[in-house]
Amino acid sequence: MKHERTIRITPLDPLMIRDGRPFGISPGVRARSLRIVTSSVVAGTLRTILRKNWVDTGVENDTNKISSKQVAKVDVRGPLYVKGNNVFFPMPQDVGFYEGKAVVESSTTKQSEGKITVSIRRPIFREERNQVDSDSGFLGTGVTGLHEDKLWPVAMPDSIMKPLQATPACISSSLMIEWLCDKLDNRTWRRYISQWKSDQAEEEPKDNSNNIDDYFLTAFPKEVRTHTAIDEETNTAKNQHLFSTESMVLPTDVSLIAKINTSNIEQLENVQQPINQLHSLGGKRRLAHFTELGIAGDTESIWTCPEEILETIQKHPKFLRMVLTTPAFFSKGWIPGWLDEHLMSTDKLYERIGMSNPVKLQLRWACVPRWEAISGWSYGKAKPKAVRRMVSAGSVYFFEVLDGDPVEFVEKFWLQSLSDRDRRKAFFDREDGYGIATWGIWKPQ
Repeated sequence: MKHERTIRITPLDPLMIRDGRPFGISPGVRARSLRIVTSSVVAGTLRTILRKNWVDTGVENDTNKISSKQVAKVDVRGPLYVKGNNVFFPMPQDVGFYEGKAVVESSTTKQSEGKITVSIRRPIFREERNQVDSDSGFLGTGVTGLHEDKLWPVAMPDSIMKPLQATPACISSSLMIEWLCDKLDNRTWRRYISQWKSDQAEEEPKDNSNNIDDYFLTAFPKEVRTHTAIDEETNTAKNQHLFSTESMVLPTDVSLIAKINTSNIEQLENVQQPINQLHSLGGKRRLAHFTELGIAGDTESIWTCPEEILETIQKHPKFLRMVLTTPAFFSKGWIPGWLDEHLMSTDKLYERIGMSNPVKLQLRWACVPRWEAISGWSYGKAKPKAVRRMVSAGSVYFFEVLDGDPVEFVEKFWLQSLSDRDRRKAFFDREDGYGIATWGIWKPQ
């Protein structure tokens, strides 16, 4: 029996992934789309496909049925973006790019040219805290910080710099592995981003095997369509009833992948027919093609922690870095619920995955941008789901390992959900694929 399947999703139309803003009958209203494909949209669509395929087998009867509540508990991990054979992850927030000026000296004159300044954000080691001005406050660790005695401060640039206007939205898995192994320095980042911006400025991209676009994905553009309401009696357009919809346009060579686990539903385990069909995805019934990939080779390696990362952690086991791949729901806001009041890990972290030697983690700092508003529609209750503030993908948490084997921990928790359970039961956050995380090392400044 095949418990786990990897599904590739290829959008055929622009995707409308609506945000939580109201969309009524007011003339001129616009239905706006999020900037990402949310995990719950992918999870709900895959569960619908599984339920439909089960019904199409013709074996369902009064004693052999699958309820909607059963299908809703099918575990889904993802989605991840794929371009060609490369998997892409959201840009980690512990590196920043800014506009700067560099003076270039020639034999006759001096001139200024544009230069990208890179800021790699790392906490300062505890013994060095006395060298930091404690009256300034450092991103939540100053004299007015809530967790001042637990979090470590972070050194800030000497001068205020303007953030780079356009930066990549995602980086490839090969570049992400180097970053998680702490092998990329300021100079390397500057070279990559400068070349990427240069390629973006060109009208015709270079056709070579070492294109910098293999390392980065730009933010998906938005497409706006204008519609008019239709009178149901006359089937004609209503006067002064224009509205517009906004959708994400994924490049033709970009698709999504997700992994489903049906081990908790025996009936679905007996269905061996692979998924290969068209189905709607998101709002306005925009079409996408769903196909099931093989279980051997590169497909399984996507969900397995790379050996390079495990070897690096074995050499540097003192500090772990968690980077969110999908938005996460934490019961304490930006702080995971599996951390106690002292920001130390508890047994809640291991309640889904057993470990022979649980790791004890201490949170030292976090790079968390603005929260992500995630909502949806409940077909069971026929009403909108509550909007929740989730921690954005790309957020980075810095931990110190106090006890245990970090290699075993990372191997088990690689691309696993670290979300907390929602007390309102509005979502099955872990089963929906929220809070999927990658792991690496970091070194204090």
